[in-house]
Amino acid sequence: MKQVTYFKNELTGKRGRTISIREHSSDVETDTSLTKRFIYLVKCVDTCPEKASAPEIRILKRIDTEQQRERFLFKVKGVVYIKKNRFIYELRYCHSLNIKMFWKTHVLSSDNPVTLG
Repeated sequence: MKQVTYFKNELTGKRGRTISIREHSSDVETDTSLTKRFIYLVKCVDTCPEKASAPEIRILKRIDTEQQRERFLFKVKGVVYIKKNRFIYELRYCHSLNIKMFWKTHVLSSDNPVTLG
């Protein structure tokens, strides 16, 4: 069974927007929770810098074999400058993907090594 929830919020003063998509699925082997989030903040600036900074990327993977849980997080943060109608806007963004899995079945490795060939 799969459930999907969609949220869209405007931040105060029309200075940005948050979009969030959450999915939860369950099957025989796993329960999976997936969250995608997009955050945008906009502000008017006088000038844009000569050299643009590179986006920040963060990746985290955590496995807990005792509780049979896995977590994966991918996050990108950065800044983009946009020129529109003689104005320069600074757009700050943060995109994230968060996956949490709970394994219902527990598979143990065999004591006898397997040889191929």
